[in-house]
Amino acid sequence: MPDNKFYPNPDEVSIDALLEETKMQIEAAPGEAVEYFHEVNPAPMGETQKFEPLQQPPQAQPMDFEPDFGDAFSDYGEYVPQQQPQYQQPYEPQYQQPYEPQYQQPYEPQYQQPYEPQYQQPYEPQYQQPYEPQYQQPYELQYEQSYVPETPEQEPITAKEEPKPKKPKRKTGKRIIPLFVKVLLYVVIVCVIAVGLGYGAWECARDVLAFGRSDEMVMVRIEQDDTVEDIAKMLEEKGIIKYAWLFEFYCDFTDSAAKIEPNKDGESYMLYYNYDYHALVSSMRNEVIRTEVRVTIPEGYTAEQIFKLMEDNGVCTVQELEQCASEYEFDFWFLEGIPYGEKNRLEGFLFPDTYDFYEADEPERVLKKLLNNFDKKFGDDARAKLDDLNLALEERWRNAGYDDDYIEDHRFTVYELMTVASMIEKEAAAFDEAGNISSVIYNRLCDPANYPYLNIDATVVYALGGEVGGALTLEDTKVDSPYNTYVTQGLPLGPICNPGLSSISAALFPTDTSYYYYALDMATGYHHFSKTYDEHKQFLEGQDYG
Repeated sequence: MPDNKFYPNPDEVSIDALLEETKMQIEAAPGEAVEYFHEVNPAPMGETQKFEPLQQPPQAQPMDFEPDFGDAFSDYGEYVPQQQPQYQQPYEPQYQQPYEPQYQQPYEPQYQQPYEPQYQQPYEPQYQQPYEPQYQQPYELQYEQSYVPETPEQEPITAKEEPKPKKPKRKTGKRIIPLFVKVLLYVVIVCVIAVGLGYGAWECARDVLAFGRSDEMVMVRIEQDDTVEDIAKMLEEKGIIKYAWLFEFYCDFTDSAAKIEPNKDGESYMLYYNYDYHALVSSMRNEVIRTEVRVTIPEGYTAEQIFKLMEDNGVCTVQELEQCASEYEFDFWFLEGIPYGEKNRLEGFLFPDTYDFYEADEPERVLKKLLNNFDKKFGDDARAKLDDLNLALEERWRNAGYDDDYIEDHRFTVYELMTVASMIEKEAAAFDEAGNISSVIYNRLCDPANYPYLNIDATVVYALGGEVGGALTLEDTKVDSPYNTYVTQGLPLGPICNPGLSSISAALFPTDTSYYYYALDMATGYHHFSKTYDEHKQFLEGQDYG
């Protein structure tokens, strides 16, 4: 554009200057400027632009100068809008709405105090929930088309980077957990101590008051030079007390040591396990001295024979023992189901052994001592072996064609086992015969169709009262008794004596044989075993039983 009065400086051209220059041209040539005037001044929106034709085209007047409109007009005299000129004043971008950064999902970090960034110009982004943006570098506003004047004083609009406030350390459980553990340990220790003290106090009380002790009697002897400590240890060894130190403390606390008197020569004190501390001290001072008696019960003795043996040794009378055996309620598992009322009710369980009793002893204590011994000898191992025996018998019965009901009804209990053992005890002439005799009994029991009767002579003797003058007769075998196996099928009513351990073992472990008969060989004193009746009959023909 040429340098003239309208355009003194192209860099300083403005809208106002352009309009002024256009107006002057219109005044100089009005006819030629109508069309341009209407172009730069269009009709209001909604109205149709009207142009009036010129009656006479104006004559062009010479101009003192040639204005240079540059590219403002086209070849057809139309105004062409030019690019917006630049301004001396800085460009200030305007926003209709504050800038809101968009996120796919709102990020919601949790802090004790929300962080609010500070800017030179007010910039307050709006969020539904407090947002704490994190920047690695200062935030710079970016614009697609914007003019930033280059002035030495103005700096780019950036977010002021301020030091981040230190976040307070969140309280963790490092202090709370140890405190909780300490409290828990304290409670546990207190409870353990309380329980321990309570248990210890209960055990001491049980020992002092003799809770849960048996009513059995025991003899003790106090020597002349025995101290309270010696007496306490002796009572502890015999099982009368549990804590010797507690008995010593009791004697010291109650001044009972001086009350205990030593025994005279050959005498002893009779004490009971259920005596408390006071009763023990009193018994070792005032109790009547009793004489101790040792009795040995042979294997195979009947209850009647044992009772007579006790009476002969001055322990108890036969009548006292028979009454106690038939009526007293003994608490033993192996006596369950055995009816009361019979004097031989305890037959089979009065274990043969050597015992210490006292003259004029209590019948309950005497019988309980024998039953306790059987309970100890016939322990859990023997019960397990009885289960094995039942399994073997069940298999044999099942192979013989018997149903489950028959097998269940004929399962062996300890009472039936002792019945078999008692017959073995009475029949066996020697220990090595016990297994074969046991096999004959079980072979017959497992084949009741062919061998309904056991035909054991010892059962006849028991049915006759235990005394037979000479050999059994045919009439003896016909005696009507549930114990007579010549007239009673299967096992007799119960045991016929009190067997020893060897006979019990033979009943649990019979020898595997095919024997069904046996008879005494008068020449050797042992029994001869046969598989068939013909063999057995032939053997009997060669014997002289008188």
